[in-house]
This record gives sequence, structure tokens and C-alpha cells, in this order.
Amino acid sequence: MARSPRVSVRPEHAVYDPVSGQLVAGSLMDYALPRADDLPPYDLGFNGTRCTTNPLGVKGCGEAGAVGAFPAVTNAILDALAPLGISDFAGPATPERIWRAIRGGK
Repeated sequence: MARSPRVSVRPEHAVYDPVSGQLVAGSLMDYALPRADDLPPYDLGFNGTRCTTNPLGVKGCGEAGAVGAFPAVTNAILDALAPLGISDFAGPATPERIWRAIRGGK
């Protein structure tokens, strides 16, 4: 699966004005959100199972499946950078920022 070369794994980067604390990246023009062409191809399937803890047999949903993705990606990046002596990395994890971390610049 090939990823688009212009997309980082974690493209988010909320920018705040250092004086006022006002969110500068407050619109979708300034804040990177993944688009359909940023995602790898995948097959979607369902394996339905009834919940056994309530009489309706239904489960809650929400964003439960997405909660662990960002920490997992961040830990993978840190694991990859650990042999270089890098133990901390603040996002967003763009290719340029990872390259700068490898080169020793912040």
C-alpha cells in the first residue's frame, strides 16, 4: 500500500498565537485533515456479533476504534528514532519534522 508522498502520518498541528493564545489554525483552510486520496486502499468487511451485556444486543460505537491510532503511530516513530538517541518527539509527525529530528535540528 503506497501512501501519498505529500501526506504525513499525523498531519494535525494546532497553531496558537504566542501573545493572545488565540487559535490561528482555526479553519479547515489552515488545519490539515486527511482526504480520501490520502488513505491507502482497503477492503471493508463486517463480522457482526451480538453484545451479551444488555437485552438489546447492541454495542456502543463512537470513535473507539480510532482512539489508539495516534499513540500507536507516535510510539512507532519513537521506536524507530530511539537508536539515534531521540526519546521525545512533538507532533505533527510530518516527513520534514522527522527528518529534522534525525538530523539533530528541531
